[in-house]
Amino acid sequence: MKNSSERPWFLLLTLFLAFLPATASLFLYSFAILPTAQDWGLTPFGAAVAGYTPMALSPLGGILFGMFSDRYGRKGALLLSILLSASSSLLSGLSVGPYDFGLYRLLLGVGIRGQWAVSMTLIGEAWPSPERGRAVATVQTSFPAGFIYASFIAHELAEGLGWRGLLMLGASPAVLAVPLAYFFLKESSLWLKDVSLAPRRVPYREIMGGELLRYTILGTLVMFLGAFGAWAINPWIPIYLAGLGIPAGKVPFLTLLIMVGAFVGYAVHGLISDRLGRKKTFRLYFLGMVAALGAFGFIPPRTGLVRGTDSILAIVLMGGAVSFFLGYYSGYGALLAELFPTRVRSRGMGFCYSVGGIGAAVGPAATGYLSSFLDMGGAFLVVSAVFLVGSFLIRLFPETKGKEL
Repeated sequence: MKNSSERPWFLLLTLFLAFLPATASLFLYSFAILPTAQDWGLTPFGAAVAGYTPMALSPLGGILFGMFSDRYGRKGALLLSILLSASSSLLSGLSVGPYDFGLYRLLLGVGIRGQWAVSMTLIGEAWPSPERGRAVATVQTSFPAGFIYASFIAHELAEGLGWRGLLMLGASPAVLAVPLAYFFLKESSLWLKDVSLAPRRVPYREIMGGELLRYTILGTLVMFLGAFGAWAINPWIPIYLAGLGIPAGKVPFLTLLIMVGAFVGYAVHGLISDRLGRKKTFRLYFLGMVAALGAFGFIPPRTGLVRGTDSILAIVLMGGAVSFFLGYYSGYGALLAELFPTRVRSRGMGFCYSVGGIGAAVGPAATGYLSSFLDMGGAFLVVSAVFLVGSFLIRLFPETKGKEL
């Protein structure tokens, strides 16, 4: 059991503020796809490819930052990853075309993947098992909070700032996160103890052998499915709402309301996970996503459910249910931290998140492609099958609830 002084709540605040600009930058681009396409003479599908596909090349982030973190410490790796993701967000607003924009999005992905690997390692090593799921979920609520923040500033400021100004403004919370991390964040006591006992270099290939190989493969696969599914949905929600006939001026605000469900879902996942266990909670959320996404994709476009206030409320509630079950994302930190030993924890988590996270780059393009011959609702129906596969895959994991690190 860790001493409470080793897990101060400003650690959660720092990590929350660090993730907020990164996730806001990711989601803000969903509001910028159409104006970006117009500025650069691209189709919406081409603009989505320019903004999201380069992130398929960013697994190097979790791998490199994971190695750096395991060898030189969690704090330094976290600071570097925050600075990289924040600066990339700012530069994306200054891009002159799709090519340099793609480069900045690649660097953003590298920073985010490294940031996640180090942050989840820090939390896993600072909190005891009975509270670990809730602590991880608290930080992971920065993802839906970033979506809500993005929707809010898009609704309030898009007309005046344009898409470039929006992307740059999305990075502003990092101004608070960097000094908090530098001046107040303590190095992981578990890492310091492990280094003092075994100062030798641990080869990266250790996560590719024995029992750890099984965990690496399973963790990567379930991360890929979750990342693919989430990002096959999130960037397209504003365009889906507009396609239903909802006035363009209302789309950002309705998207904000829908994303409130994600904030609740992320937070609740940690509570359920600490009580029922990691596997049951993931399975519950995956199966819930199958039902919710199927309804959201099938009912509105096939029933003309866009007439009147009550109909729009029904769409928001269905979308809110989808975003609630996206809360499975908040469970990855605890699940993966409990699979790997301290000496390779950041590397193992970084590998699973980064390589599996390729799904986040493939997902938006897959939905864009499917919607070219299906409607967007039909594309969502196809994507829902991914979560059904995930509900079976999660059963192959060991149950790690109650495991002390």
